[in-house]
Amino acid sequence: MAEVFVKRASEAAKKSRIVIAFDPVFNPYEKSREERSKERSNVRTQLQNLLTELDGLVSGVKIGLPAIFGLGLDHVEEIIDRHKKSYFFICDSKMADIGYINRLVAGQIFEGGFDALIIHAAVGKKEAIDRVVELAEEKGKGVLGLCAMSHPGASEHLNKHLEELLQIATAAEVDGFVLPATYPNLIKRTKTNLPSKLIFSPGIGAQGAPFGSALSAGADFEIIGRSITQALSPAKKAREVLKVMKNGARDL
Repeated sequence: MAEVFVKRASEAAKKSRIVIAFDPVFNPYEKSREERSKERSNVRTQLQNLLTELDGLVSGVKIGLPAIFGLGLDHVEEIIDRHKKSYFFICDSKMADIGYINRLVAGQIFEGGFDALIIHAAVGKKEAIDRVVELAEEKGKGVLGLCAMSHPGASEHLNKHLEELLQIATAAEVDGFVLPATYPNLIKRTKTNLPSKLIFSPGIGAQGAPFGSALSAGADFEIIGRSITQALSPAKKAREVLKVMKNGARDL
């Protein structure tokens, strides 16, 4: 476990418990090579403007693979470098491979400026998660174990094995877990049994969970995407969400 990331996230939580998810509907490869550069520039500007507007209202930024593939890691690195004093950055890699490959990918993610990444706990500790945690410790980065998901299909298999996945991730010494706000009972059980681990919860707003509900269940951060990023005024929406978080969970 890399104490550097835990300390930074814990300090950031004093300001805000919102992690913004940036997942634009964006596929430059549908366009000609000549048009791709313009499309990337537009999305890059969109993200930079969003982060400038939300400065002081949001603690972290989760960037998913669609944005990373679309922009290219070099462009993402530039954005992170520009805003790294204001936010911690999580790569939503949902890594799920053998340890050798995981470490290679993690190396690129960390060198690209990300402070932490997400890995599937289902791949196991030995020669899988452990290789990533080793690298993270060397570089002062964080690793979050994905132990449950927010979509309905997750209840078919993945979420049924929460306890086992938490044990695997904990044994691998991850910094925290990703658990869905749409299943608050899973968050409550986890925080009760593993109070020292950070919990990041997606599924807020667009996916149905009320703002503040994951925090009420024991999460440390709520990951919020479209409800804020697609609002007419992202800053105004973020302020409204922060107010709800202070006063208790409800919809906006």
